[in-house]
Parts: sequence; C-alpha cells; structure tokens
Amino acid sequence: MSELELRFKAKIQRARENFAKATDRLSDSEKTAVIAGLCAAALPNRWPLRIPADCPACQSPSVGSGRDKSGDYGAIWFFPRHLGCRVCGLTLTGQELDLADIKSQTLNEEPDLDPDWEPDFDLM
Repeated sequence: MSELELRFKAKIQRARENFAKATDRLSDSEKTAVIAGLCAAALPNRWPLRIPADCPACQSPSVGSGRDKSGDYGAIWFFPRHLGCRVCGLTLTGQELDLADIKSQTLNEEPDLDPDWEPDFDLM
C-alpha cells in the first residue's frame, strides 16, 4: 500500500469519526436536519465550477469543485480538483480524488439517437 493510499484511508477514517462524534447523540430527525443545514452552506474554494457529489466518508451531499474544458464535438468536461464535505469535514484534492473514484466527467453529453449513424461524406 502506498503512502498516498495510507493517507487517504486515514483521512476517510478521521472524517467518519468526526461524523459519528458530531451526530452520535442526535435522533434521526435531528441528524437529518443538521445534515441538511450544513449541506446548504457553500464551501469557499478557488475553483469556479461546482457539482454535487456524495462524500466518500459519511455519504452526505458534498461539493466537488474544479474546472471545465471544452472537448471534441462541443462536449464540456468537468475536471475535479477539490471535494469538500461540511458534514464530516473531509477535504480531498489531487490523487485523493482518484482514490475516492471522483473522476472527470462530461457535463453536457447527449445520448446517441442512432448508435449506427455514420456521416455521409458524399454530402460534405
């Protein structure tokens, strides 16, 4: 196991412990209300684009932030750079995002209407 993986597992474990400590004595309805309130507050960071993500430590709604880039054929890609969870305090950056399976994704990909479609080069 690499140093990065050990550090990642320690961060996840610490965040889970923080979550358990903060919500241990709350009823289910109180826990739901606290999580909703914490998730509503924006996390300050330097990345302009934000998308919803599930926290890998406490499974609460969190925020993935990063940058976008135009790709081929008008596709817009999101490249994550930071994940922050207000509920358990977890923050992930860089390669930690890969370990948490938070990967680049297209933001506007439309489904192919006809998977067998090919351009007609005679008309071009």
